[in-house]
Parts: sequence; C-alpha cells; structure tokens
Amino acid sequence: MDAVTARVQGILDEAVHTQQLPGAVAIFGSRTSRSAVICAGVEQRAGAPVTAQTRYDLASLTKVVSTLPCVLRLCADGALSLDDRVSRFISNAGWFQTPSLGNTTIRELLTHTSGLAAWRPVYADTSDRLTALGNVLQSAIGERGAIVYSDLGFITLGAIIERVTGLRQDVYARQAVFEPLGMHSTGYGPVTGAVAATEDCGWRNTLLRGVVHDENAYRLDGVAGHAGLFGTAADLATYAQAWLTLDARLGPAALLAESRREHVADGQRRRGLGWLLRGDDSFSGAHSTLEGHGHTGFTGTSLWIEPEADWFAVLLSNRVHPSRAGGPGMHGVRRSFHDAVAQRG
Repeated sequence: MDAVTARVQGILDEAVHTQQLPGAVAIFGSRTSRSAVICAGVEQRAGAPVTAQTRYDLASLTKVVSTLPCVLRLCADGALSLDDRVSRFISNAGWFQTPSLGNTTIRELLTHTSGLAAWRPVYADTSDRLTALGNVLQSAIGERGAIVYSDLGFITLGAIIERVTGLRQDVYARQAVFEPLGMHSTGYGPVTGAVAATEDCGWRNTLLRGVVHDENAYRLDGVAGHAGLFGTAADLATYAQAWLTLDARLGPAALLAESRREHVADGQRRRGLGWLLRGDDSFSGAHSTLEGHGHTGFTGTSLWIEPEADWFAVLLSNRVHPSRAGGPGMHGVRRSFHDAVAQRG
C-alpha cells in the first residue's frame, strides 16, 4: 500500500470508528491512472462490509453525472442551445406568471441563477410523477441572476431532456452517457445487490436500500434531473477521467471547457455549468486550485476534478444511515481526503 492510499484508508477508518459514517469507498487518480478502490465500514448497520462493487445513492451528483452531460450532448447534437428559454420546449411552463419560469434559460438553470427557490416539498403536495412535474413547472420565480442552489432548476432540466429526446432521463442518460463511457454499474434505481442503505424513512415506513433517498426524486418515480442516480466508485473514476481528457464522447472539447469555467460568482461561491468551483472553505480542501470543479451529494457523496494539476478524487458514503442527522463532520472528512490526494506527488 502506497503512502497516499494508506493516508486515505486511515481517514476513512477514523470516520467509521468515530461513527461519522457507517461505511465509505474512495478512489483517486489522474488522466491515465487510478488507485484501487479503498473501502471501510459496512453497507448498513450490522450488515456486510462495503466492497469495490458496492453502489451508493449518488444524490445530487446526479446533477453533474447525468443531467449536465445529457444537456451537453443535446447541445453538441444541435437539439438545444444554452441560451434557449424553457418555453421553447415547454410552452406552458410558468403560465400566467410574471416573472415566468418559461422565460428562464438553460444556462441560468445550469448556473443556479434562474430565480427558482432552492427546494419545495413537492412530494407532500402531489401523488404521481406527472402531477409532480407540473407542480415544479409552475414554480414561482424570484430574483434572476442571484445564485440560489436549486433542485427545482435541475428537475426542470430533466423535464426538458425528456421533452427533447422523447425518452425518460434514465433511458437517455444510459444511451448517451453511461454506455458509451463503459459506466455499466451506474443508473437510476431501484437497484439490488450490493448497495449501501440510506435512511430509515418514517414517511415511507421502511429502511431505504436501493431506493432513492431524496423525497422529490422518489415522487418522480426515482428518475429526476436533481437526484436518483446510483453508482460505484470505479464508474465515477471513469467519468472523472473523461472530464480530465475532455473525452469527445461527452461532447466537443470547447463545450466541456466552457462548462467548467467560472460563469457566476457572488464573493463566496463560484459556479460553472452544473459544476461547483472552488470557493471559501471548499469541501475540496486546502490544496485545490481555482480551476478545480466538483459536486457533493446529500447522502455523503462527492466528486472533485483538477484539470491543471491532473487529479481526481471520488468519495462515496451513506452518512444518512440510519438518520439524516448522521455525519456532522462530513465536511472535514472530505477536506482531509482531498488534501491527502492533492499531496500524492
């Protein structure tokens, strides 16, 4: 075991020992190489040990691993452009509202500057997928231009993907992104086999294992633009390496580079298209660079990519098992992990 792998193993073992996480897997590497998958803990309390094959609920990593590449693929194919308005695809979005969701652009949705609220309990107001989508598409718009990280915006992007392709997002993402890249263990749920449990959900009256944790994604039958994806560390390493090499299967290099540059900033946060860039007290650690980009997921997942320094790091955990109150030190675990990987040289 090399020194960096040993440091990462120690970080994960300590997080499990202090009950920050029931279990976790990690992997890191460069454009051309990757570590073995590093494992610690169990898939659920009193359950089997995690392995390289354990799939995790990726939560909001769905935004950059499914929705973003689907949108970029459609841009590359000429089916839409970043400055198209929502109303081009869904004419009744924001109907009878001023300002209207219909007037927001795909670029604004990707940069979280559309004016949409961060979140609403759509699952508590609706009982089926079609009604839930209709509910989101009638969302009120606030101040456009301000950065408000919004699940509702990415649900809207998922609806546009489905409108343009005629396919549900799980099908299109598999055909356009996962299969071409060889990400055979990545997809929307439900999933079976080796999968990490998430919350013991009082609303659904069951322990969630292989079923999406996010309530709004669950109401959308587990397939949404903001959450719903499951995957393994190795598959996310494949995805990260595709971004490091500007892999043509994701889209033209110029479009990929456009996605990871700074589009908006507000003094604390910097955002590309979908991607979160390094900001103050970033989860990416003290040694990340201004060119770095990544994302986190509520369940305890994260992905970080450094194009100039040539490294990536994937950390997957189920810190929300058995309760979402778990993992209060997750931010520190992520920073320590990235600091270890960044100093691998």
